Amino acid sequence: MKRTLLLILVALMIMVVVGSSGAGAQEEVTISMWTHDNLYVEFFTRRGEEWAALHPEYKMNFKFTQIPYDQLWPKILTTLAAGTGVPDLIGIEISAFSRFMKGDIAEQALVDLTPLIGEEKEKFLRWEPYMHNGKIYGVESALCPVVFYYRKTAFDEVGVSTPMETWEEFTQAGSKLKEKDRYIAAIESSGDTPHHFLALYYQQDGAIFNSKGELMAEDDPRAIQALQFLQEGVREGILWPTSSYFDAPHFAALKEGRVVGNYMADWWSVYYQKPQLPEQAGEWRIQLLPAWEEGGRRSSTAGGTGFAITKYSKNPELVFDFLHYTYMTKENQIKRFLELQYFPTMIEAITDPQITEFSDPYYGDQKVGKVFSEAALQIPVQWQSPYWSEAIQILYKEAITPVVADKKTPEQGLKDAISKIRALMK
Repeated sequence: MKRTLLLILVALMIMVVVGSSGAGAQEEVTISMWTHDNLYVEFFTRRGEEWAALHPEYKMNFKFTQIPYDQLWPKILTTLAAGTGVPDLIGIEISAFSRFMKGDIAEQALVDLTPLIGEEKEKFLRWEPYMHNGKIYGVESALCPVVFYYRKTAFDEVGVSTPMETWEEFTQAGSKLKEKDRYIAAIESSGDTPHHFLALYYQQDGAIFNSKGELMAEDDPRAIQALQFLQEGVREGILWPTSSYFDAPHFAALKEGRVVGNYMADWWSVYYQKPQLPEQAGEWRIQLLPAWEEGGRRSSTAGGTGFAITKYSKNPELVFDFLHYTYMTKENQIKRFLELQYFPTMIEAITDPQITEFSDPYYGDQKVGKVFSEAALQIPVQWQSPYWSEAIQILYKEAITPVVADKKTPEQGLKDAISKIRALMK
């Protein structure tokens, strides 16, 4: 009898030990991500460590991978087609989202984030570039407000006062700089994305495609004005045309002081200017874009990356919780700017003192956060289309390149481009 009781007691003790050890066991979870930008890898890694500490019930593994831009989209689309090897998260650069709109790939392969975001949508700007058929498929990584970067020492040398309030003042400043064999800015006359044309066009509330997917008009005066500005700027020796804004000749011109300004988004600073021009620290400043007319919009937009969750994720709700922590909390919206200088999309964060009081020694300790904040609150909307990639290439070939080269009038270039895009869409 004693032996039986002893055996029962031992068995109960074993059950308690096994049960308690099972209750404390961590579930192992791996979250993977692909992106073209290594700064995102760094930021997600830091946030991943913080988020994992909030979830001790999981043993978290993170596999965040940077893949060169040109290789990323074929790799993503191939793995989606194969249905294997697909990561949980993908960073879809704004110009590439049209690839996911074709054939409703977004609907078939990406998680509809609309119900997960819910009422929080109203707290943020810029969902439109990652929407398809009224559904949200990406959380924007940066607002990408466009400002004018200028080399203050060069402007001071010719007596140009800043900030310049209008594009007319900009042109006058360019004429003064021309006397010293300097260009006030460079523009892309060919390439992959017509940043400089689009920034000028968006600033006027222009849109290549509207919310209904309709194409811009072939005689849109706002587009004609933007093209004319580029054409006349090059013709008068104020703007310097370059084949690509990101190639060696442009950076050589900046280093040599032949080009002393540019209008570009927030990411230009941390991703290109500071790494390429470290010796010019302290010489540069930023200002709001000049307005087309007094009292007009002083901002535009260029670029962006929406982070999407794939339907191949084994833990989509957990992955969204991680994405939400990383990109949709005020604390981390602010950290993203302080760490990367990628500007917040959360309205509350845009005006936070940690943002508006942020100064940067590269820009002579100017409070650059305040300038970006003012630009952000005026940022225009950008809509997408399945034909986006083809449209911008046609715009380059038929309008921007020949207009800048003075081989077509702005009116004829725009008419030719829109005619070909419209034919493509039929």
